[in-house]
Amino acid sequence: MTPVILQRCDKFVGRTMNWMYDHLRWLPRYKPLVLADHLVNRDEFPELEAWRWNAETLPRRVWRKIRGGRPFPVDLHQLRKQRPLVLHSHFGWVATGDHDLRQALDLPWVVGFYGADVYELPHLEEWSHRLERIFADATRVLPLGPRMGRRLKELGCPSHKIVVHNLGVDVDALGYQERVREPDEPLRLLFAGTFREKKGVPDLIEALHLLRSDGQPVHLDLVGEAAAKPGDAETEAEILEGIRRWKLDPVITAHPFLPFQELVALARRCHVLVTPSVTASSGDSEGTVFIIQQMMATGMPVVATRHADIPYTFGDLAGALVPERNPEALATAIRRYLDEPSALVEDGLRFRRHAEENLDIRSSAEALAGIYDQVLAQ
Repeated sequence: MTPVILQRCDKFVGRTMNWMYDHLRWLPRYKPLVLADHLVNRDEFPELEAWRWNAETLPRRVWRKIRGGRPFPVDLHQLRKQRPLVLHSHFGWVATGDHDLRQALDLPWVVGFYGADVYELPHLEEWSHRLERIFADATRVLPLGPRMGRRLKELGCPSHKIVVHNLGVDVDALGYQERVREPDEPLRLLFAGTFREKKGVPDLIEALHLLRSDGQPVHLDLVGEAAAKPGDAETEAEILEGIRRWKLDPVITAHPFLPFQELVALARRCHVLVTPSVTASSGDSEGTVFIIQQMMATGMPVVATRHADIPYTFGDLAGALVPERNPEALATAIRRYLDEPSALVEDGLRFRRHAEENLDIRSSAEALAGIYDQVLAQ
């Protein structure tokens, strides 16, 4: 019987979280059993066993009112029948609610951090105690890159518990396709993500305006929308205002969030991915921006900012990154692909090789299994 690792998350599989699905799907030697507050898009991501956790049934609501966060007895019994070996909580805010589950099952605890749970939430006073509890109880704490690891150490996590674990992509499944711009074709740019301050979309809109003002033939496929997080609606309004002010509607095609395969199909029709990430006024920052890795794997050039652990993702290619909140630098980096059309293929090949050598899902999943091995050997 393959040993079970419990994987706790809030949403499975969220539209912007397909990385988790791939990551767990390739996990060797262990069976992931996902416990999610909400199950979504399962027809698109049908593999892996996933249970809805803390369902809002009347008996469970009554139980929580009486016993707080302790797991509902029937649920706990069903989990114990699976004989799990490790609890892995994804995101700090999920982990804050998993203490009772960990204690009830008496399992080693791995906690993964991904961005806002490291850079934004710790500014809130109540988070200091929550992080202390996580750092005290967790066996391993997994940041996405070295910068995030340093931040966790600053927040009080013991160094010996921190293990950098980068997410991988299914390089083979994504497949390589060189990007070639026809002489009468605009340079097609792609952005895909939530309309949130840290994504830096207003800077991209301004960079597009600068390129248009120079008479450059560019077009932006803008994939995304605001979510419910405070500040998202204001960011969306800023984006729309910039589009109106600079009369950019003719060179922008707006898309809502797309199913992953539709997004990849769109990306294959575009030339350059632009991810202008910034540190938000709240302190919120990215982790490693997973779409960068996905598009690198397809042979798509990427223009991105020197932000958070993006340099870690780029590795030896990080010299091409531009400063945050600098539309002029973004425009200059994009203009290179207009001035040097051959750079689309040359850079795309470099990114593809980098993804093959450093970002493949098989290596990343094996590394995660190795972390579980170490935890269980303690």
